[in-house]
Amino acid sequence: MAEAELLENRYHGDSLGSLFHQAAFHRLHAGGDGLFFEWAEGNQVLASVHFTPAADGLWRSPGRGTFAGYAWADGLRAEQLFAFHDAAMARLAARGARRVEILPAPMAHDPQRFSLQTYLLRTRGFRISQCDLNQSLDIDTRPLAERMSYGNVKRLRKCQREGFVSAALPLEALPQVYETLAANRHAKGHTMSMSLQALQAMSAQFPKALQLFSCQAGAEQAAAALCLRLSPAVLYVLYWGDRPGYAQLSPVVALADAIHTHCQTQGIAQLDVGTSTVDTDTNFGLLQFKGGLGFGESLKLRMTLELP
Repeated sequence: MAEAELLENRYHGDSLGSLFHQAAFHRLHAGGDGLFFEWAEGNQVLASVHFTPAADGLWRSPGRGTFAGYAWADGLRAEQLFAFHDAAMARLAARGARRVEILPAPMAHDPQRFSLQTYLLRTRGFRISQCDLNQSLDIDTRPLAERMSYGNVKRLRKCQREGFVSAALPLEALPQVYETLAANRHAKGHTMSMSLQALQAMSAQFPKALQLFSCQAGAEQAAAALCLRLSPAVLYVLYWGDRPGYAQLSPVVALADAIHTHCQTQGIAQLDVGTSTVDTDTNFGLLQFKGGLGFGESLKLRMTLELP
């Protein structure tokens, strides 16, 4: 058997991990500045990780996206993963890295891989520099209404009585969906973290990954969602929100119900609606809202190492 070796920017390992782990996703957002490492035995890629320079001496995985860190093949021995990590860190240090940040996938995505990766980083001197609560839901045969709070069930039924229709949309509807989401954020004093042009570039690169949903009130879009199919098992809500003027009718509840039904019909095992915290700054209202829709908490960490 060939001895494992570290490959740099060869881009072979797109079968490993989620969308955020993919070489194409990394290259789209990192430009020519990033490093995509693979641990390979001959032609077989066993593990991968990518890093992007984010500031002077700081390298982060991912440079953009909510998580990345290590992806590895089923059955990879722990000592192989540890050896890969050590080789990648040595290469980063040789490139002048003085600080490294790694954001693993939330614990709920795969508790075993989360635990192994966290333990690996801890043994190599990484500390938890940020700890957040991510919320997600394991999909089963039950309708979402059976998992919602009583108040949200009433809101869902009201939307249905008002004739609101929630459904998936084709990618051509991206500008309309974006406008609704941007209006929602503008009304709250915020801006979109990604431009329409950046999302259009992503949709061109990953046409099956971007999935759009809307809740229509007649001809007007009352609420919209932009989701990412991270893997066959996980759908991630990147953005969702209602158009100003519709908040009292809570169309996002009906939207959540439609997205949940979509997951059931498409065989998606988990629906992830993201974090409700920014480290120790807790958005209790958002945490309660997502909890009332049936979504439970799991840890999402940022791990940091200061290099000598």
